[in-house]
Amino acid sequence: MKNFKSYQHRRILLKEGQVCNGDYIIEGEMTIRCKNGFLNDATDENGGLLPAIMTADASHIEHWKDGVLHCEKEPAVIDLIDNYEEWWLNGRQVPPQK
Repeated sequence: MKNFKSYQHRRILLKEGQVCNGDYIIEGEMTIRCKNGFLNDATDENGGLLPAIMTADASHIEHWKDGVLHCEKEPAVIDLIDNYEEWWLNGRQVPPQK
């Protein structure tokens, strides 16, 4: 799966030049979530964590906070197809947390 690490610290603009803000479904295959132009997790109505990037079949998930990879409670990147996980805190890759 394509990785999105190159989007760290990058503001995402829509085709019209507007700053990306909210949830976007890309070709029915992937959902991305942005806040003020940066990839950012969201919460659902029950307070559950919604990843900033997730494929429709949930085989690839990425957690972001204010434009950097970040997740404290689980791997920030989970890829079930290529079978790997990555832990990130505040945009820096760290050893797996226990």
